[in-house]
Amino acid sequence: MQRRFPFPVAAILLAAPLTLTLAHAADSGGFCASDHTLDKDQLAATLIRTYPVSTAYLSVGKEPAPLNSPRALVTWLLQKRAAEKAAGQACTGDSCNVDHMAADVQSLLDGKDGRFQPSGHSDAVAFFRDNSRVALRCTASGAASTLAHADAALRMGVAPTAPATPVAGPATPPAAAAAQSQQASWMDPLRIRGNPDQLSIDHRDKAAFASVDRARVALANDDVAQSRTNDVVVFAGYSLDKRAMGEPGSTYEAVPYVGFKQNRVTNYDSGNPEITTTRTSQVGMLSAFHFAHADTANTEDLTARPDYLINNTDGSRLLTVNFTLTPVRPGVLNDFLRWNNGLAFKPILIGQSRNGIYINRGDPDVVDQHRDFIRLGAQAGFTLSSTNPALPFDFTTTYTGLKALQGNRSIHYWKSVLTYNFNQNVGLSLDYSNGLLPDSGDAERKWGLGVSSKF
Repeated sequence: MQRRFPFPVAAILLAAPLTLTLAHAADSGGFCASDHTLDKDQLAATLIRTYPVSTAYLSVGKEPAPLNSPRALVTWLLQKRAAEKAAGQACTGDSCNVDHMAADVQSLLDGKDGRFQPSGHSDAVAFFRDNSRVALRCTASGAASTLAHADAALRMGVAPTAPATPVAGPATPPAAAAAQSQQASWMDPLRIRGNPDQLSIDHRDKAAFASVDRARVALANDDVAQSRTNDVVVFAGYSLDKRAMGEPGSTYEAVPYVGFKQNRVTNYDSGNPEITTTRTSQVGMLSAFHFAHADTANTEDLTARPDYLINNTDGSRLLTVNFTLTPVRPGVLNDFLRWNNGLAFKPILIGQSRNGIYINRGDPDVVDQHRDFIRLGAQAGFTLSSTNPALPFDFTTTYTGLKALQGNRSIHYWKSVLTYNFNQNVGLSLDYSNGLLPDSGDAERKWGLGVSSKF
């Protein structure tokens, strides 16, 4: 199906970027009226012409791109990019040009160009909305703004390069090229982690991905049980049915998963080494809700995870329903604060609720330990990550405290992991844990060294 672009946006989008000279882009024509009021539509048209975006970029989003006016289109682009940034997506091509639009407009709104005076405080997105009362007044009729990033935009060459066509003509790029530019690999939805609550985190969300627990194969020493353990922990899921909902940028996705844990334990408590192997397997469905807001970059992530756990050692069967709530405040909470010394710091605070019913309490000697439970609390901690490629390490430490509203065990669990990263997905991890395990309530004090992976 061909898509037609109404006037005047069609002419702007279809203009070949290489025909636009640097001089024209850097200091475009005046857009101030005789009463010294800036024409927002004219400014928007100048931004689109100077920082072009491809029609493929316009075709992705919950709401169709409004092509009836430059001002409406710029508002849509800025909102779309704000949602991408909130999800941790770095700019590439088209989205970098949208970042340039936002930066240049924000410079005007912050009063950094003496030829324009803002009538109030605003951000770039709110400034272009129809209900915005903030205006820019020109110091002289015909004043023009210097667009600081114009030369960088031209070097990108991200706009459609087809020759200009009549307004009524087709404006859709070749279907094959558009599909190729947007086509994602089938591997992208694959998630491999050491914690099923984190299977909703996309590996492209750098801030969240840096702190996820890794699947691991490790050698561990347990001081409580007087044992040595070969430990395998892996949860694998595949994201399905990711869709937009509510506010632009808000999404829902379902991640069915399976989990496997195996411990081969050499016990020295009796004097003679005794080797036992225990296995648990899990299956569940993670529902992940990402809530974005129109007027702020703040977001919230809510997960709901029913899980069925089979303990092949003691014969127990446990059905749980688990919830997490992660508020993301860019540059403040659950997001990285980047320092100039080669380090980045991320404060972590996640609300948690774990609720379980034993379908089968297992062998007689463990029945009394296996009581149904309702636990409510939070996980707090931080991640310290190197931004120096020569020192590719990260350190995460968290404390989980869950109050038992029902059942006989509240949870107090501390875990720390230091990882040397061979690449984004594989590393060598040294970990230490101490307390009651959030899933089972069993005591643990353990350190381990092993190969770890996340994807």
